[in-house]
Amino acid sequence: MDGSLVNLNDYELILWDLDGTLVDSRLDLVEATNVAMRTLGYPLVPFDRFSRMVGQGVRHLVTQALPPDVPPERIETAIGIFLDWYKVHLADNTRFYDGMKEGISRLSVPSAVVSNKREELCRSILERLGAETIFVAVVGGDTCPERKPDPMPVLHVVKSRGATPGRTLMVGDSAVDIEAGNRAGVRTCGVMWGFGDPSGHPLFKPDFLVAGPEEFFPRGV
Repeated sequence: MDGSLVNLNDYELILWDLDGTLVDSRLDLVEATNVAMRTLGYPLVPFDRFSRMVGQGVRHLVTQALPPDVPPERIETAIGIFLDWYKVHLADNTRFYDGMKEGISRLSVPSAVVSNKREELCRSILERLGAETIFVAVVGGDTCPERKPDPMPVLHVVKSRGATPGRTLMVGDSAVDIEAGNRAGVRTCGVMWGFGDPSGHPLFKPDFLVAGPEEFFPRGV
């Protein structure tokens, strides 16, 4: 699993997770979560705990932040508060990791986003960061009936683009991304700079691991 073996231009299609892979969105996600907790009178989520809660969508994130046994209607209220704040502030501090936006824009093969964040939010982030035109497709957690780690979102993009699974690469920072890619029959690459552990699932391991964006996009090249 050597990142130096990954030449992105060798593939027909590159699929990118968003949070923790393309962009560092932790500060805005933490603040949105804690706005909901503060409003409802619950303890705030510390930054070091938060990274373990991201990757499976807003509902999972907010539910994990709330105390156990919170009534369902309280969960819905917290999700609503989160979304109301986050839709306005989702790019206050969120930025692409160094070199990622520029590197993807120079690739000779198409790139798409496959995230568990709601599609509307994914598109809003990309638009506000001036990157909406460098991706041929954006699939969010609500685009398909299932989300990662189910392979459906990955296969949705592969089929719509007419790509060969064996020549498609799924890149992500969590075991959820790697499982979805493996189950879809595409190659997988875990990145080590994000929120999760791409090698964390005992049954689904990435084909490659990369330590930093410069392994994809060497400076000066």
